[in-house]
Amino acid sequence: MSTSVLYHAFGLKGIRYTSTYFRGDAVIFRAEMTSDLIRCPKCDCRKATFRGRKTRWFFMSPIGRKKCYLVLDYHRLNCVDCGHLWWPSFPFTTGKHRYVRSFALTALDLLRFGTIRWVAHYLGVGWDLVKEIHKSKLRVLYRKIPLHKVRYIGIDEFSIRKGHEYMTVVTDLRTGRILHAVEGKGKEDILPFLQELARKGKRLEAVAMDMSSAYYHAVLQVLPHVDIVFDRYHIMALINQAIEDLRREQQRELDDLGKETLKGNRFLLLRNYEDLKPDRKARLDALLEANQPLFIIHSMKEQLRLFWDKENWDAAKTFLETWCKDSLQSGIKHLVKVAKTLAGYRTGLLNYFKHPITSAMVEGINNKIKTLKRQAYGFRDKEYFKLRLYHLHTQRYALTG
Repeated sequence: MSTSVLYHAFGLKGIRYTSTYFRGDAVIFRAEMTSDLIRCPKCDCRKATFRGRKTRWFFMSPIGRKKCYLVLDYHRLNCVDCGHLWWPSFPFTTGKHRYVRSFALTALDLLRFGTIRWVAHYLGVGWDLVKEIHKSKLRVLYRKIPLHKVRYIGIDEFSIRKGHEYMTVVTDLRTGRILHAVEGKGKEDILPFLQELARKGKRLEAVAMDMSSAYYHAVLQVLPHVDIVFDRYHIMALINQAIEDLRREQQRELDDLGKETLKGNRFLLLRNYEDLKPDRKARLDALLEANQPLFIIHSMKEQLRLFWDKENWDAAKTFLETWCKDSLQSGIKHLVKVAKTLAGYRTGLLNYFKHPITSAMVEGINNKIKTLKRQAYGFRDKEYFKLRLYHLHTQRYALTG
């Protein structure tokens, strides 16, 4: 073992190797400071006398399955010129941390493949130390997230935990990167970021979202020049909910025979008709033939799906107006409610033909967030959780076998 090995293998500079000894499954390297560390922080003098001595232990990257430690002897220094007293700082450490920088880099590399608890167990340290290393790195990476190139964003919320606690995320739809995460899903929660985006995101053209009143009015207030595009999935979910409400209402009102007819047919009504197997189609056809209101609302749902296949904005506008008119004349209150909603938000629907974007990427990111939460069994540190969200676009989940 030599000083050059400590330098090339572990990045340790300014020290001199003295000895190695072994204790259990650990390899312990002993070293001492050299004159390279003598530089007065006040007058830059390179001459000093010793005024006291300390010994510190540092975690080092393991060698194979052996844990490694550095035991460093160093002195308190007294400047010959100005008399200033100081303890030297080491180029391979940061502050008062009990690990060398190569150890932190090893921990960060392992975190790309394993959990915090697994990495902590492998390195022989506490999980809180590994978390702080990761948190410090993420703070540096995401201190400032660039917004000047953003063209399309998606806004959506997800549940943090049970009890109606939510967090809102804003995603760049071109890169899949989370630009902002904040607790809550109200207008006041998202306004500060939208105001920052209005100053920095000069290329922003459109926002994809559900028909949340809070998000809608926040964007209108801060970004009036940006087009709002309502997501297809959430619009279809709106009419699917109307079908389900009608089915439940009829099931409550019908006699026992009628209830048996409707029972177990929920997913037949909600799934796309062409995706059903032949026997399921026959079962659905029989149900719709016997129930006129369900036949009408189901037919209108299938027609609405054609809206996004129109060739241009004018054709889509004509289709939407006709669809809303027919729905209002149907006399089915659940369908009438949907038609009034879509008519009121028609600009956001038609903007799809100017900016063909959806929130599909945001929904996919929400699934990644669920995986992240399950992997960690929840997060108690909100700041760390947000930093992990900002780092989520670098994660790649794959199955083996």
